[in-house]
Amino acid sequence: MKGRPLYPFALTAVLGIGLIIILSFVGINQQDMAGEDGDGDAEQQFDSPYELGEHVYQESCIACHGGDLEGASGPGLSGLSKDEIIHAIEEGPGTMPAGLVGGEDADAVAEYILSETE
Repeated sequence: MKGRPLYPFALTAVLGIGLIIILSFVGINQQDMAGEDGDGDAEQQFDSPYELGEHVYQESCIACHGGDLEGASGPGLSGLSKDEIIHAIEEGPGTMPAGLVGGEDADAVAEYILSETE
């Protein structure tokens, strides 16, 4: 090894680059397969507005309003009307960002909150 010290380094570099290329193709293949499964949220179907509202609440609201809707870093949600809930979702009162969800999702979240606080 005295006369050719670059060979081990060159061999390691070539093997490393080859491994990166191979793993890149494996990752691309797995990404394509994941897209074919249809497990994404955009394609997920819910049987009722309640289930959709629960899902959206779990994804977007639970961190601030808590799992029991009594509030965490955000206020509790009991005692609000459907219009007040939708207005809060769209306008974002206080430190809440506006437009976290909209349209059908906002209506579903409002229905979920109302059914859980009654």
